Amino acid sequence: MKANNKFIKPNVKVFIIPFVLITVLFFIAGQITVTSIKNHYYELKKQEALILSRGYSQNLTKSAQASEIIDKLLDEKLLVASRASVLFSENPSNELFIELADALEIQEIDYYNNRGELIYSNIEELIGWVAPKGHPVHNFMISDSISLVEDIRRDSITGTYYKYAYSKFNNGSFIQVGVRADKINEFFNNFETQQLLNEMNEGVDMIRFIDNNFYVTGSTKLELIGNVITDSQIKSEITENREHSYITNVNGDSVYEVFVPVVFEDNRIGTLAISFSLKETIDIVNKVTLIGLFTLTIIYASLLFIMLSGYKKDNELLQLAYYDLLTGLPNKRYLKVLVDHELNKSEAKQSAILLINCNNFRLINMTFGYEYGDEIIIRLSKDIQDLADDDKIVFRFTADRLILFVRNYNYNEDLITISNKICSLFSQPIEVKGVKQYISVQIGIVRIDSTYNNVAQLLKDASIAINDILDGTCNYAFFNEAMETKLHRNKTIENELRAAIDEKDTSKIYIQYQPLIDLKTNLIIGFEALARMDSDNFGTISPIEFIEIAERKHLIAALGNLILKKACEFSKRLNELGFTEQKIAVNISGIQLLRDDFSNSVINILKECQMKESSLELEITESILLDNFTAINEKLKELQNHKIQIALDDFGTGYSSLYRLGELNLNTLKIDRYFINKITARDENELITGDIISMGHKFGLNVVAEGVELQAQKEYLIENNCDIMQGYLFSRPLLEKDAIEILKMTNGTKSLNK
Repeated sequence: MKANNKFIKPNVKVFIIPFVLITVLFFIAGQITVTSIKNHYYELKKQEALILSRGYSQNLTKSAQASEIIDKLLDEKLLVASRASVLFSENPSNELFIELADALEIQEIDYYNNRGELIYSNIEELIGWVAPKGHPVHNFMISDSISLVEDIRRDSITGTYYKYAYSKFNNGSFIQVGVRADKINEFFNNFETQQLLNEMNEGVDMIRFIDNNFYVTGSTKLELIGNVITDSQIKSEITENREHSYITNVNGDSVYEVFVPVVFEDNRIGTLAISFSLKETIDIVNKVTLIGLFTLTIIYASLLFIMLSGYKKDNELLQLAYYDLLTGLPNKRYLKVLVDHELNKSEAKQSAILLINCNNFRLINMTFGYEYGDEIIIRLSKDIQDLADDDKIVFRFTADRLILFVRNYNYNEDLITISNKICSLFSQPIEVKGVKQYISVQIGIVRIDSTYNNVAQLLKDASIAINDILDGTCNYAFFNEAMETKLHRNKTIENELRAAIDEKDTSKIYIQYQPLIDLKTNLIIGFEALARMDSDNFGTISPIEFIEIAERKHLIAALGNLILKKACEFSKRLNELGFTEQKIAVNISGIQLLRDDFSNSVINILKECQMKESSLELEITESILLDNFTAINEKLKELQNHKIQIALDDFGTGYSSLYRLGELNLNTLKIDRYFINKITARDENELITGDIISMGHKFGLNVVAEGVELQAQKEYLIENNCDIMQGYLFSRPLLEKDAIEILKMTNGTKSLNK
């Protein structure tokens, strides 16, 4: 089961918030882009429409001006024609008027007497007509006007439309000249609004001319002529006499309409409404918008890609930082986050960690290789993961250690049950690549409570619990204060040993000397140097304890050299006092003996202390021979070649065979005190101590009895020809000065200069 990612995951807010912002900005930018492009092109269209509309409006204005000018010129022409006719009418006749009409390019010349009778005319059928009262001709006749130009009207006789001008003679008769309306209209048609609108139609969708009463009086779409504008907004804009424009929809198509007032002599004569189709503009807007949105989309997609890449990279970095690459399990960094969270809970339930140590994993790596070891740890992880659930999470702590975090348990028995399940997983060998391998597991259990404030303290205590477990196939141990006290004691002793070795405080390590008594002469022939330790914090420390710590912390070689040097210095002092034949026995460990530089170190110390090689005896135990018999035996031979004596200590309690005893390079055999104690506890016929003495002699060895405390034991040893004894019967181990004193008392001056 994978650990819950509740605590270790990329900060989604770091990516979601920018993502939302970028998305919002993208849509805003898109909207702004679309609107800007649309407004830009619509503004261009508006400017184009206004420029065109203003031009059309000016054309209409100029057309109105031209019409007015032409109308005035026509009036003047008619007046001139009428006056010219008066001048030529002293002898009026029909023929004269026919010639004048052709010369003046007019269609009608009539001569009326002062009674309104038409007497002469270039049109014969009109002669004899009399103007009735109320008729325009009669009205001019009775008026005081000398001349007059009428608007176009219908002729009463012919029914044809004419424009007439009148000039009076002094006698009251008068001349009427006229131009047919169709001739006038033929000329004015070139200036009519509708004609102009039709000519303006190029490039626009529709043009309308709206008079001041909101009627459409002209349009490029004839069906719209006569319509009335009803839109209140348009009417308001027209009334206010200003340009305006807007977009509307006509038959499903977007149209841009511009309304421009047409002004003549500061008076609005109408409004020009021009409609432009926006289809082409919309096509351009759509194309440009598409390009803009495509560009924005690429930018947006690029930013998203960068963000997603960053998120993915963060995820990968989190995997690298918080998960083990080999097993995929969360690592100790993840454990720290989880435990810190648990410790900070206001209502934390019971939780614990189980530190699972594979104590033979290093040996597996060295034997089968690291690739095989990786496969083992992967299988191991999977098997333990099968026990995990929501309340149990497996972590990879170190190469050969896993951690099972357990929460919501009720009793210690629950943790024991889990530990037993883990142990049972490895009761059978694990098979990898066809090789079966037993895994030895130890479990340190720490219950998390309020005394803990960080994961480092928990892991330290779990390691302490494991270190307190005795060797076994599968064991577990709950951490307690006694373990921590023991660890603290061991660490303090270790520090004091280091101080002594570094010669910062050599007084902590001192030597006591137990005399070796020759059973034939009852004289002291030497001393066994026994290392002692006096701690500032704990007082006297047992040799078993501090030697074991020195071996575990790889200090035994340096400590052994220190003890050997102190013993050799004692021997030097004895020599200076005249006791030149005393030998000094020093215990050495197998670790010391197997070092390549051990022999050289011993020789150098002997030279430094000016001690004879033959005066030194090195004691080894049977246990160091078990795994390295050949190598150690060669070392012993090398030492013997330097005349250094070799003794086998505690003989009889180890695993030596008689066959190997005969092969060992030894000088002395020391019988363990176990056999000495049996001398007074059993029937003499049941004792084998004498046999051991005899066997030692047969191998050519000196035999030393250790732990002699009773006279009866001494007598037995003398009777069985034992060579040397040591023990409380003669003396306890003594400090240097006391050892010298007892040597003087026992040997006196007999041994001086011997």
